[in-house]
Amino acid sequence: MTMGSVAHRAWAPPATAGNDGATELEARKRRIIRRGPLGNAASNSSQATLVEAGTIQRVEKGRLLIAQGDAATSVALLGMGRVRLTRVLGDTRSLSIGYRGAGDILGEAALGGVQSHRENAVATEDVEALMVPTQAMKALMTSDPPLAAAMLQVMVERHHDTEERLASMLFRNVEARLCEFLTKAAARWGIPEPRGVLIAAPFTHQEMANMIGSTRETVTLTLGDLRRAGVLEIDRRRIVVLNKDALKARV
Repeated sequence: MTMGSVAHRAWAPPATAGNDGATELEARKRRIIRRGPLGNAASNSSQATLVEAGTIQRVEKGRLLIAQGDAATSVALLGMGRVRLTRVLGDTRSLSIGYRGAGDILGEAALGGVQSHRENAVATEDVEALMVPTQAMKALMTSDPPLAAAMLQVMVERHHDTEERLASMLFRNVEARLCEFLTKAAARWGIPEPRGVLIAAPFTHQEMANMIGSTRETVTLTLGDLRRAGVLEIDRRRIVVLNKDALKARV
């Protein structure tokens, strides 16, 4: 089911050239490619192919980078910003799948033959991505074994994350699921600061509830319990983990 067309603004390349002879647009593409493990695993020639084949798209907060049901003709390499992945189930229900940020790939299921995107990728902040045609990425994976190995590793890790989340939903209570979510968020989005670790991504209580299969009210109450226990603080709608060991012990 298509939720709408992809909303983006085409990136207009400047006319100036950088010190290495590449245009500013090419340099920006290379920075995106090198933000994640896939680009860093790719050979120099593969990176050059990605630069040539890829198109930069910018998406404003709240808009779609990828729309469920649209033809899966490209994969996205995120260079800036963060997206929330959701899958629509019927007319009113939706499933929160997770978040992706700079250095991550989106739409990788297309590399396995999926014809249309299975989820929406909604920008939770302004996003910049390199859209690479699926066929171009498949050809590079065939000719560049380290790139193929890095892609396989990404898929294995995501499969493992899905299994862990399913087990958590079945066997852990709400507090344990929330602590697990915050532990992973601190590892992925955390910034060290004097009090502990600031989770830089501004997750709302409703977003956390969607991810752990709970309600906004229950998440708010549980966060209050964790704050009173000295495990975390809430600072301007962002969470500071004061005691990572105590947080992990509650999972």
